[in-house]
Amino acid sequence: MSVVNLSVKHGRSLEEAKQSLEEAVREIDQRFGSMIERVEWSADRSAVKLAGSGLTGDVRVDAQEVHVTVDIPLLLRAFSKQVTGAVQEILQHSFPKQLPK
Repeated sequence: MSVVNLSVKHGRSLEEAKQSLEEAVREIDQRFGSMIERVEWSADRSAVKLAGSGLTGDVRVDAQEVHVTVDIPLLLRAFSKQVTGAVQEILQHSFPKQLPK
């Protein structure tokens, strides 16, 4: 497995970050829906596990950052840069940098 880890400061309240996480998961589902077989949310909706087609991913938000971990099997390793780029793009869209308040 090839593991991709990303963490990004979200610059918003935890509740706003949770809403942005839901937006990010919707966008991931739109882009990679055919590859995603299972989506499991935590009880407080601050974390989600995605699995399917050999890929697994965990996305969670805390008070300051959004954290993403994606495990890519060796057979799909050639696509790891594309997956990483797509995940970064989705994070930038769902968690745009905000000016400090």
